[in-house]
Amino acid sequence: MQTEQRTVKFSSLHGLGLAFQFLTILPIHQSFVWNLQTARWSIMNYPIVGFVIGILASIQVSMLEQVMNISPLILTVYLFSFSIIITGGLHLDGWMDLSDAYFSRGTNEKKLEIMKDSRVGAFGVLSVLFLLGWRFAFMYEIINGSDEFVWVLFLFIPFLARTGMVYVLIKAPLVKKNGMAFAMKEAVAPQLTAILIGYLILALIVSYFAGALLLVAGLIVGGIMFALISCRFFIKNFGGITGDMLGACVEGTETWLWFAGWLLLCFVTV
Repeated sequence: MQTEQRTVKFSSLHGLGLAFQFLTILPIHQSFVWNLQTARWSIMNYPIVGFVIGILASIQVSMLEQVMNISPLILTVYLFSFSIIITGGLHLDGWMDLSDAYFSRGTNEKKLEIMKDSRVGAFGVLSVLFLLGWRFAFMYEIINGSDEFVWVLFLFIPFLARTGMVYVLIKAPLVKKNGMAFAMKEAVAPQLTAILIGYLILALIVSYFAGALLLVAGLIVGGIMFALISCRFFIKNFGGITGDMLGACVEGTETWLWFAGWLLLCFVTV
């Protein structure tokens, strides 16, 4: 019994470490074991990594906005930069590769070849400019409005984006039997969907005590919608998913949720 408990503890800690090393640039100078069990724990912890990123961002919002009284524009530039730097631009690469492949209008095989090409094309550059430009605009409008729930958006959007990514990993078929997406898919635990639901319930509980239940509920609905649409889009246009598509899903979800948050705060009483 004790041996089994030690094994579970070992796998969970290594899985958590792998998740942070893969999804962030946080300085974790430790080697972690990658096997079926640690990989399962790693995937389970992807939303937790998003929540930690959100905590770091929301703390900075409070400090810079209230303590240092920084202007809305400078605050937006700083937090926007932080949200990209903390991940090392990992998911943006997937977004650009996906854009180049999709707008090529080629066959599925041709699209996959384009996604494997390390070079970035014109469509990739244009699409990422639109993606980040709109995200920056929504962030600035929300921060400039000095809404009391700004920190809520910074806290929950990274969490929901990575929760959506894991959902897409669970539900969408694979395009190929190799690569990062294949390794992750092989490690998906049978109870992972139930775990994601549990995460969302906990998010609602936290938001209730923060007085932002309707706002977070709206974000959750928006995140679910985007994940479902992403699954359908990937299957229809590519026949399934790759690691690049999972990264693109994170980036797309974040911009979509900033848009949803802007709509909710501007036009809905939360």
